[in-house]
Amino acid sequence: MDVTCGARGAALRALIEIDENAAYATAARDRALGLVKLSERDRALATELVYGVTKMRKALDHMIAAFAARPPERMDAVVRNALRLGAYQILYLQRIPAPVAVSESVKAARALGHAGAASFVNAVLRALVRDPERAALPDAATSPVDHLAVKYSHPEWMVSRWLARFGFDTTSRLCAANNENPPVTIRVNTLKTSRTRLIADLSESGLEVCPSPYVPEAIEVRDGAGLFAHRAFSNGEFFMQDSSSMLVSHVLAPAPGERVLDIAAAPGGKTTHAAELMGDRGEILAVDVHEHRVRLLRQNAERLGIRCITTLVCDATRLASSDARIAQRLFDRALVDPPCTGTGVLRRRPDLRWRRKPEDIADLVSKQENLLAAAAALVKPGGVVVYSTCSIEPEENREVVRRFLETHADFSVDSAKDYLPSGFLHAFPDQGSPYVETFPHIHSMDGFFIARLVRQGSSSWSSLPQG
Repeated sequence: MDVTCGARGAALRALIEIDENAAYATAARDRALGLVKLSERDRALATELVYGVTKMRKALDHMIAAFAARPPERMDAVVRNALRLGAYQILYLQRIPAPVAVSESVKAARALGHAGAASFVNAVLRALVRDPERAALPDAATSPVDHLAVKYSHPEWMVSRWLARFGFDTTSRLCAANNENPPVTIRVNTLKTSRTRLIADLSESGLEVCPSPYVPEAIEVRDGAGLFAHRAFSNGEFFMQDSSSMLVSHVLAPAPGERVLDIAAAPGGKTTHAAELMGDRGEILAVDVHEHRVRLLRQNAERLGIRCITTLVCDATRLASSDARIAQRLFDRALVDPPCTGTGVLRRRPDLRWRRKPEDIADLVSKQENLLAAAAALVKPGGVVVYSTCSIEPEENREVVRRFLETHADFSVDSAKDYLPSGFLHAFPDQGSPYVETFPHIHSMDGFFIARLVRQGSSSWSSLPQG
């Protein structure tokens, strides 16, 4: 089989599985790539096609509908996804000549479909190449939601929410940022090396890396081919983590020797960062309800050489009642990073925008409030609770904190700005709110919310308050 056709064939298999079985994009890609032997370059192309088509599905279907006699939702899955595959290359991958995009997509359709499917795919894609302007976008003035939803391939309900909150121009920039390829950022393990030494080591091996101006442990990877095969990875000298996620542990500001609770901790990016900030001295109890994710956290901690983390598979809302020993020794600090809609990381998870539904917000808010309350009950007076999400929705962020403060008079908001790295504050000085909020279209980071809450009283207390 032609190698290039193989990349597209693998991508088409994955896209059909995503479409028909609601499979996760990464898992479907991995299964499809496991069926063929491809070069690293073609594996990367297949990945780009799977993720790109998945992200841009709505825009692609709008274009295809202008050239086909029936809408994409009424087509056979092979035909529909072969058309998406070809249209994506024609419209968004200018480095691939249009004739190649057409012919290779037709080959993939023929391999997985039948001759009639291939002929139909060929005719529609050739028509698209000849007259791409035929598929006009909905009018921005009269139908702004439809216009942005189609142009940037987002669900209408998300676009509608953001338009009401941000306005047209900002929503347009946000949606565009959600479609960009996310940057690769790694966190140096300061227990083993320095950022300067790690950059020099990676650079000597031909990787293109540079220090992040925003977070002192962050390294931006511009060309990371072979990054995870490098000895520095197996030696535990770095961890892959976005800069906005690193800000969370800085706001937590754990000190050596402290006792820290991390709720919904897996897979351990923030947990291990906190341990590094503590010099691996003290105790971190990392709690998560999913055993397989806790195993991953343990593996990450072991690779990084961190020993101060203890893991527990448990529903954190029952943590105090499930183990009297935990309730008797309160924590200096707690981090709550609960399940959320993930609307701040849509660029990293190509299928997430299509999985989320408006009603998910209320369901998640209930869990978020319960986890925050559970953490608060286990923090000693004078202690700190940091609440963070990778959502940009106010119901999951400010509103959760507001309702928490209404029912927990012994807590107050502390300004998170005072704990941010100087590089971030220098680049983004306008931090008028006590909370930290990052957005992909403003900060070139994942969207995050971070709140720092302090329990009133003396930190010398060591047991749960009575009554």
